[in-house]
Amino acid sequence: MRNKVLTGFLCIVLALVLSLGCSPMDALCSEHTVDEVSDLIGGIVDYKLSQCGVGSIDDWLMGDIAAGAGRTSDWYALTLSQYGYTDLSAYESSLTDYLGSNNVLSATSREKYALGLAAAGSQSSYISDILDSSIGEQGIMSWIYGLHVLNNGYTCSRFTSDSVVDTILSMQYGDGGWALFGDYGDIDVTAMTVQALAPHYNSRGDVSKAVDRALDFLSYRQQYNGGYSSFGTPNPESASQVLVALSALGIDCRYDDRFIKEGHDLIDGIIEYRLSDGSFSHSMGSGSNETATVQAFYSLVAFKRMTEGKSPLLVLDNRRLPQSQQEHNDSSQQQVQQSTSAAATASSGAKSTTAKTSTVTTTASVTVSAKTLTSAVTVAISGTVTASTAKITTAAALNTETDHKKNVKPMIIIVIIGAAAVISIIIFILGKRNRKNYLFIVLAAGAAIAVVLLLEIQSADDYYSGEKKQKDNIAGTVTMEIRCDTIAGKSDSEHIPADGVILPPTAFDFESGETVFDILTEAAQTYGIQVENRGSAGSSHGMVYIAGINYIYEYDFGDLSGWVYHVNGITPSRGCGEYELSDGDRIEWLYTCEIGHDLNEVYEK
Repeated sequence: MRNKVLTGFLCIVLALVLSLGCSPMDALCSEHTVDEVSDLIGGIVDYKLSQCGVGSIDDWLMGDIAAGAGRTSDWYALTLSQYGYTDLSAYESSLTDYLGSNNVLSATSREKYALGLAAAGSQSSYISDILDSSIGEQGIMSWIYGLHVLNNGYTCSRFTSDSVVDTILSMQYGDGGWALFGDYGDIDVTAMTVQALAPHYNSRGDVSKAVDRALDFLSYRQQYNGGYSSFGTPNPESASQVLVALSALGIDCRYDDRFIKEGHDLIDGIIEYRLSDGSFSHSMGSGSNETATVQAFYSLVAFKRMTEGKSPLLVLDNRRLPQSQQEHNDSSQQQVQQSTSAAATASSGAKSTTAKTSTVTTTASVTVSAKTLTSAVTVAISGTVTASTAKITTAAALNTETDHKKNVKPMIIIVIIGAAAVISIIIFILGKRNRKNYLFIVLAAGAAIAVVLLLEIQSADDYYSGEKKQKDNIAGTVTMEIRCDTIAGKSDSEHIPADGVILPPTAFDFESGETVFDILTEAAQTYGIQVENRGSAGSSHGMVYIAGINYIYEYDFGDLSGWVYHVNGITPSRGCGEYELSDGDRIEWLYTCEIGHDLNEVYEK
């Protein structure tokens, strides 16, 4: 009897285990209710009200949001408009004044401001007037934001929404994604592209195919916690962009198996970074970050709108078209609703880093902030600039604990010989005393030693020697400086100098064929400045992308922030690995928070 009971019990347990094992992962996903999402949105609003010292959203709109028009509050204004707040008159007036008194050089920024005006219900001609001179003028982002404006029914003479869609589709990479440049898709850019293409999903077969490929790309790149990692750094902003994209297509991330990983969905990947005050951090364990907070805000609002059957985040409720464009607007709105429904129905059926630490002092009037691996190294740099000739002279003095470079090859060879000896002893003890075994060990050790002797191996101290590279065939001299003025004083990070100067204007000799990237690498080695790049070196390093300098990375200060370079005051249209230098060139590496808009960039023709 006892055996029968035990057998029955084991059968029940086995059945339960098999049923759980056969259950899809999404069945194990904890569903976030719409009320929970509303609470998250409310938490962000409460955080901002407390930060601004006001008691209501209306006061916020009239106060800090209006005051920050064109600079810091545009995404909050647009999101509140889509959240049901229609009186943005103070923001509209302030943004109009800002545009009237500032020459906005960035095409993408002009398009963003056009969306801000449209969200505020403005009938300003600025919205349509800037399209001809902005769409396509600043890479893929200007195509994306331009399409968003066209999706809202605004028109221009040079472009139609179909022509812009055609161009964007032609820019899709083989892996299904889109990116600013390089050979592989980027999560954020891909998600933002899908957001712009969403209204055309049902009306164009080529769009639906491209978007489906992009969704596969985004699904593949999603991590186990439901979130994403950008350039090796987990963050909530990428997940926020994907959530906006899925919501624009009418896809509910809570129920789509493609975007549930080990029981976690996109919302899990975002709220993991939520802080106790309702704001969000950029990375785990760090403090409140404005970019992470505002992107979480508008992505959650986009999700909530999707659950309520409303239009995508950037198809604006409050837009007021001129009468001549009203008929086009009605057609666009119907197209958006059809595309959203169709997409929802369809959904249901790679870095190198160099780093050092040291103390750096200067005899010039500027401060050099540099990082080196050996704390005993002191670099003194003096610079003199003659304005009339732009001639810069530099002198560097290097003091180190040792006067000679360490050769690590003998140590490596000793380790190889020691390992071979240990293996031989073990074989002897185990009784495997065949002569062939020992011969194999000798040959393997010999091959390893030959590789060591043939390869150029440098220790960290050797790589960061503090000495400029000796060049035999000097073709000329260039100067380079590295600055982050735009974020000086905005963070307590030890890597951001108070005056924004990481490297003052410094002269470098160059050989024929050397590029901006070569000089940046030389500066990193000479002055111990951390540089993190994505892409390959050598003959193919034309595709190198600089993700971080001095531990300051792209996206640290906004979704449009990162490093750009100028040569002789001009922003080149080529990558830093493709720009070959000429005598007298002046190179600047600058950190931007607005894709160059805050630097008053002049673009290469």
